[in-house]
Amino acid sequence: MHKKNPNRGDLLGSVKDLEIKKPATEKKAGIGIFTFTDDYSIFDYGKMPDAIPFKGEALCRMAAYNFLQLKKLGIKSHFQKLVSGNRMQVDLFRVLYPQKSELKLGMHNYLVPLEVIYRNSLPEASSVFKRIESGQLDWKTLGLEKKPVAGEKLSKPITDISTKLEPTDRYLSWEEARKISALTKKQIEELKETALKINDFLNKKAEKIGLEHADGKVEFALNQKNELILVDVLGTLDEDRFLFNGFHVSKQVLRDYYKKTPWYAVIEKEKAENREKSNYTVPPRLPKELVEIVSDMYKSVTVAWTGEKTWNTPAIENIVKSYQQFVEKNF
Repeated sequence: MHKKNPNRGDLLGSVKDLEIKKPATEKKAGIGIFTFTDDYSIFDYGKMPDAIPFKGEALCRMAAYNFLQLKKLGIKSHFQKLVSGNRMQVDLFRVLYPQKSELKLGMHNYLVPLEVIYRNSLPEASSVFKRIESGQLDWKTLGLEKKPVAGEKLSKPITDISTKLEPTDRYLSWEEARKISALTKKQIEELKETALKINDFLNKKAEKIGLEHADGKVEFALNQKNELILVDVLGTLDEDRFLFNGFHVSKQVLRDYYKKTPWYAVIEKEKAENREKSNYTVPPRLPKELVEIVSDMYKSVTVAWTGEKTWNTPAIENIVKSYQQFVEKNF
């Protein structure tokens, strides 16, 4: 979620900031600069107390690489160019809110208010299990042949869909998604197909560097030509979950750490009580050792993924060993 900068009208996020160079209109895309910060956010809390050094640049470089490779595959995006290590220039689109009845069929040049999720496996941390256990989800609606178990690798990828512009994301049926996004049935099918093409690209790339790509998400806009194009960021350690020999190599490492602290139970209770985010209990800081491990993780995966020697970092395998040792010592 972003908040307005009252002095400049830009958007300040918990992970990246947006400088609006030229606002989008009904008929024309705008121009913006994403600045990726070293901050991170988990559990819908917002900005956490620690920064992860070089995380922002790692995300920016990995995302830019993905946009350029997908362009070769015929998948259009809002990406224009890298401005610097942690800044990229992008096309901007109008943000219209379905809950305010701002979206109508036939409109163009807007952010599609959906997140399309692809899943290749179901790690223990997958939201699918919580939704099944709570009765919010019937696993059959995901196209699964049997009730899934934690760690299960799927015979073929499945897709899921959630809201994008609501205070807390919620999962939808595809028909609900079509209605709130003012898309046609054909465009909704195109969303699914494009997400699966992107997922296939990420799967193959991950495999080449020894990683398993578990799941991730993508976002789209409808441009002035009525074309669906890829927006925001994709295929990074924040947007997607990757594993190395069963160990997470993504932002999931940070989620897993906090799940083992008393703070996690507190924040979940406060969310269930619909408490205002400004009144959430502040989380404890990360151990310095874990900050260093996660920083190396972001840098190392980015170097292996892009092929650019931006940093001299340990191999992914060695970083995972350091993480294993940290877990054994602390839990």
